[in-house]
Amino acid sequence: MKNFFIPAGIVFVVDRLTKYLILKADFHIIEILPVLNLVKVWNRGIAFGTLSTGPDYISILLLILTPLILLFILIIARKSSEMEKVFLGMIFGGGLGNWIDRLIFGAVLDFIDLHLDRFHWPAFNVADLAITLGIILLILTHVLKNPRK
Repeated sequence: MKNFFIPAGIVFVVDRLTKYLILKADFHIIEILPVLNLVKVWNRGIAFGTLSTGPDYISILLLILTPLILLFILIIARKSSEMEKVFLGMIFGGGLGNWIDRLIFGAVLDFIDLHLDRFHWPAFNVADLAITLGIILLILTHVLKNPRK
């Protein structure tokens, strides 16, 4: 299971460290590149701000469901290939990092702002990036393994 726990740990630590540094920094917006800014955005919803203006019970539901989903991912990882364990570990580490934010702050800190002129992708963080990449790579693994399906 080291192929699961090492990526999970790396994602979790990098996510917590970057969020800590962003929280401690005194800024509103920093332009890093013409298409990349650092911002501070609190997301009470789920992926990319979905349901962020929803009722409070959504936050409570997310606090309860996330550990169950993480447990499910851990169970699946035990029976997965070594490569799938890496991708599931990325998802697990990111999910744990965002869950800790919800537990402590009641919302998830997002700070990466990708944009093209006035079009801004919803802000995200290292955990979101790891979750998204983990899911994409997991899907690609299954598609490439069974191209007929």
